[in-house]
Amino acid sequence: MRKSLLLIFVLFLGCGGDSGSGQCGSFTPCGGVIVGTWSVTEYCSNLTGSSSSPCPGMTANTSHVQMKGTFTFTSSGTYSVATTATGTESVTYPQSCLTSLNTTCAQAGTALSAGSGGISGSCQSNANGDCACTENITNAPSTEQGTYTTSGSSIAMLKTGSTTTTGSTEYCVQGNTLTLQATSSTFNGSTTLVATRQ
Repeated sequence: MRKSLLLIFVLFLGCGGDSGSGQCGSFTPCGGVIVGTWSVTEYCSNLTGSSSSPCPGMTANTSHVQMKGTFTFTSSGTYSVATTATGTESVTYPQSCLTSLNTTCAQAGTALSAGSGGISGSCQSNANGDCACTENITNAPSTEQGTYTTSGSSIAMLKTGSTTTTGSTEYCVQGNTLTLQATSSTFNGSTTLVATRQ
């Protein structure tokens, strides 16, 4: 099982922000000068596992998860991310997903209850035979470094040690506000992050 859905974009599911409001609003890509250090103010996501996901049909509710931290983009084409997440995430894994992963809901619950990286929780089978998990996230850290390139309103980030860039990510810089919106072939929906320039 994955460490946490929240650590996808750093990237993550539901709606939240360091203020807890999570109202990212509409987004129109516009590009702009992204160089600088940006502090996360809002984070929203509406993702479910697609047919090409390791867990198709997986759903999550992270409306009670808050994220804070920074994204830094340098003029030399490198980037770094340092964020933490805190809150409660509800995730449902379809029985078909558990079968394909050769695991059970009980095993998923045992792994969660052990706690790792600021994440703990429990799982139980629901009336449909799916696995409903509650994840308690306490200052779960996520850090990343790499290189990036921009083209128009698109940004591609290549994590150090990886050979594959992130999924499709659009951005817009307006004044001191940066908005990033990412999509992925393994998830339906998108993740939006709003940050202010330090």
